[in-house]
Amino acid sequence: MVKDDLHKTDVTSTKPSGTADAQTQTEAPEEPAGPEQTQTPESRNGAERELDFLQWKKLCFEDEPDTWQKNLYGADADRLPTHLRAFSSLAEYKLVRKTYVQLLHSDYYWRSMTMEEAHRALAHAQLGAFLIRDSGQPDVFFTLSYQSEDGPTSIRIQLNNLLFSLCGSHRTFASLFSLLAYYTRSSCKLTTPYRQQRPERLKQMCRRALIRTHGAENINTIPGLSKLKDYVHAYPYCI
Repeated sequence: MVKDDLHKTDVTSTKPSGTADAQTQTEAPEEPAGPEQTQTPESRNGAERELDFLQWKKLCFEDEPDTWQKNLYGADADRLPTHLRAFSSLAEYKLVRKTYVQLLHSDYYWRSMTMEEAHRALAHAQLGAFLIRDSGQPDVFFTLSYQSEDGPTSIRIQLNNLLFSLCGSHRTFASLFSLLAYYTRSSCKLTTPYRQQRPERLKQMCRRALIRTHGAENINTIPGLSKLKDYVHAYPYCI
């Protein structure tokens, strides 16, 4: 059990620790045997929370750019992580779906990797290397795993009222990528994404350089990028 430097956030580490740490580790395990029983508006009424997933799949969202999603990932663009059970609202569904599709373009989203697999992968990674994966807990969508000074560590990424946060932290973000951007430039020491493709693809590096130089909001104004704009907008972040 370790704490981050900013918010005293509880996380799970595979590195052995003392008795006191072992006792506190049971307070907020990364992947408990059952769903966490938290008294939030979303969990107070199970009937409201258990929305029909098939009903969401039948809806047509005209405001989402599905063309590039299907071109780049085919059926993956219309799928969500298999562990997901239900959504509290249409807005939550759309936010998670957008986050999921953009994560597919990040190359550091490892999908259904378990905590043990993530910690083995990060065991020899540099300090601060991190990845995103599906949470093993059915009421949590994503988990952050990273290499800390105490060894590979995992912490749940919570989504409440359409805001993302690390478990145990009161700091919230409108998107998962804003959360990652904050913690990569803070004293929490997240540094480099642990990508599935190593070395990183050149086109991904170029996309990140374009966004860092011009800003995602200005990509459409750059001449000569007509064939690349969809690719750049698919993942408009510098991480």
